[in-house]
Amino acid sequence: MIHLGSPNSDSKLSKWMSETQIQPNAMDLKVDKIFEIDSTKVFMIDEKTKEHRGSKELETDINGYWHLKPGCYEIIMEGEITIADDEAGWVITRSTLNRNGLFITSGLYDSGYSGVMAGALHVEVNDAIIEKGTRVGQFLLFKAESLNLYDGDYGTGKADETMYKEKK
Repeated sequence: MIHLGSPNSDSKLSKWMSETQIQPNAMDLKVDKIFEIDSTKVFMIDEKTKEHRGSKELETDINGYWHLKPGCYEIIMEGEITIADDEAGWVITRSTLNRNGLFITSGLYDSGYSGVMAGALHVEVNDAIIEKGTRVGQFLLFKAESLNLYDGDYGTGKADETMYKEKK
């Protein structure tokens, strides 16, 4: 693993505002937006199609807090990440949320990815109140051997086929 804030990393986070976000092994991420996933729609996926359920952005109260019932939400972190060609990473939940029944699940941020950091926020135990801008996740980064770079979709098979062949 390498640290996103280290001079040994070529990846960049576009927005971090506080030294308190720099942890010993990871960079803390702050929540920017939360969306309610449309549970009335069916999610469908196969090798050709992705039909998302859709979601609606939740507003904070007048004091800047979201009031969340148990369920699953889409969560967006502040800033954008640019992943270097020889690095990859993912978002994990800060331990305070884990200990209180809230979990963030995230997919892998592939080499070459540039954009927002998002995931699913699972509120498992009773209601939760979260203030906008609160540190809720951490970004873990590691050196990665990449067969090709992220191109905006999955399963495109754009890597050099010789890289997959058995080495002699």
